[in-house]
Amino acid sequence: MERKKILFVIPTMTGGGAERVFLHLLNHLNRERYEPFLALGARRGVFLANLKQDVEIFEMKAERARSAIPPLVKIVRRLRPQTVCSTLGMNFASGLAKPFFPRGTRIVLREGSSPTAFLADVARQSPMRARFYRKIYQNLYGFADTIICQSDFMREDLKENMQIPARKLKQIYNPVDFHQIDTFSFDEARLYYGAGPHLVTVGRLAAEKVYDNLLKAFAVVRQKNEQATLTFLGDGSEKGNLEKLARELKIDDRVRFIGFQSNPYPYLKQADLFVSSSRYEGFSNVIVEALACGTPVVATDCPSANREVITEGVNGWFAENENVASLAEAINRAIIDRKNLDAKAIRQNCQSRFAIEQILPQYEKQFKG
Repeated sequence: MERKKILFVIPTMTGGGAERVFLHLLNHLNRERYEPFLALGARRGVFLANLKQDVEIFEMKAERARSAIPPLVKIVRRLRPQTVCSTLGMNFASGLAKPFFPRGTRIVLREGSSPTAFLADVARQSPMRARFYRKIYQNLYGFADTIICQSDFMREDLKENMQIPARKLKQIYNPVDFHQIDTFSFDEARLYYGAGPHLVTVGRLAAEKVYDNLLKAFAVVRQKNEQATLTFLGDGSEKGNLEKLARELKIDDRVRFIGFQSNPYPYLKQADLFVSSSRYEGFSNVIVEALACGTPVVATDCPSANREVITEGVNGWFAENENVASLAEAINRAIIDRKNLDAKAIRQNCQSRFAIEQILPQYEKQFKG
């Protein structure tokens, strides 16, 4: 049986959620049926070291969608894959380039976040740019054969607010590699010190994560929990501002910024709570990874898949979106109620829904067409 060629297209393989999803797909696709390839805007990123050696990589030397079109067309014409699967900014490149692909090339786009929330964020800076992006969503996504939505929430958003035909929208959750988590979450070293409770968050230090609210909420939490700690894993443009805010709130002695960690799992497993303060999300991989480690979650009830992942009082708690008082209250409630939760049950529920073995066949079905 001739194997189907699948070309995955993404800007880089840096340490984000979309990159981790593509890493899982590239490494776990059935090699008897599929031959995976990877096209990168720039050949860089920590996840390249974890990629199976049989995956051929093409570098387009173009991280922006518009400049990626000519090299992407050249790669597709040469390789002639049955399916091109792209994500993030490369969705626009794939949509624009499709008329120049060989006839019959299937286009599968993986949407990275809630379009409405993303456009609202863009509109804060430039309403004109937001209107332009909306037109791109509505027009270019029409070229796709399938659009992978990470949640039911995202699927409804694209259908109702972007007017994308429902027949093109397929909901598939992001996969979690439990074997990898089990292997890398074990660490004999103690990562947190003191009585705790120990809170952790993982993500880019960027405005949409609203980490300033998390610091303010943590300052309130400290009033009842003097030994509490908060650890940030991630880098980004807001790091300096967040460190300054921690000093101003007089909590810098209990807050750590330790940068990006290629292996966050020991921090997730040893923490008492994972906290997400985001303004919006697509599907938060790290929330599911925390649950896979048996660690309960406090998250904002933002435009996202959070309601599809977290059950209040069972594996986590919700706070109102962009509300410091509500976030502090949810964390304080979680500190008390977490003792009633079973880490093993949290993990098992997560595994039954999000394990790579459950998710991969759903992707393969879309690659078949």
